[in-house]
Amino acid sequence: MISGHVPPAAIPRVGATPPLAAVLFDAGLTLIRSATPTAVVAAEVLAAAGLEVHATDLERAMAAAESDLEARWHGGDWWASERSVRALFVHAYEAGLAGLPDVRLTPDRGARLAAAMYEAYLDTRHWALFPDVLPALNALRAAGIQMGVVSDWGHGLEAILLELELGSYFEFLVVSSRLGVSKPSPHVFDMALGRIGVGPRQAIYVGDTYVKDVLGARSAGLTPVLLDRRGVAPPLDCIVIGSLAALLPLVGLGTSPDGGS
Repeated sequence: MISGHVPPAAIPRVGATPPLAAVLFDAGLTLIRSATPTAVVAAEVLAAAGLEVHATDLERAMAAAESDLEARWHGGDWWASERSVRALFVHAYEAGLAGLPDVRLTPDRGARLAAAMYEAYLDTRHWALFPDVLPALNALRAAGIQMGVVSDWGHGLEAILLELELGSYFEFLVVSSRLGVSKPSPHVFDMALGRIGVGPRQAIYVGDTYVKDVLGARSAGLTPVLLDRRGVAPPLDCIVIGSLAALLPLVGLGTSPDGGS
């Protein structure tokens, strides 16, 4: 699926003038996804602490924690340091755990358990690639396109990507919590392009959020592509794709699902 009000001809392509030289990707919900529900991680942490909670209660509590995260992480600069990233998630997990019926947690113990949940998500077993990732990366690499990751994330992202065997595909990884600046600041994208010596007119950025990814990349002069895996994006002033497979024909590689090129 390709949609949006920007004509595909406006996107840098292989063999065009100037040619496409680099494709940069967001990480979460673009390349990787959580493979373990929050309630399952919480159950493991609580069990290790000698606490057993009914699954339904835990699912309800963690749904509240996820709602808290969703409401908070799009506002404020949570992603510019490991400390603030951790605080964002620990606060949400702690609030969820505090809502469990029949479980009395002191504030200190609740905070320790919430921190343990954050640490648990650093384990690669809780993360998985989307199935369209490797085919897209292989096709881009075969065409000689440089690739990198620019993501709002904590310090644990590099280890996750390496353990998922993505390290060989990327020339660089720019993580907001290590840089001290998060998207949509153009500085994040400028630094990324500076590492490979590519100008913004020859680069594409693919991400799953409009403000941070589309507006951020555009402010630095890159062509943004919004990845809408769930097909819920409204009409927008950017190219929208439903999978990474749809990116390839856009940049002159392969054939589109409708038979075009």
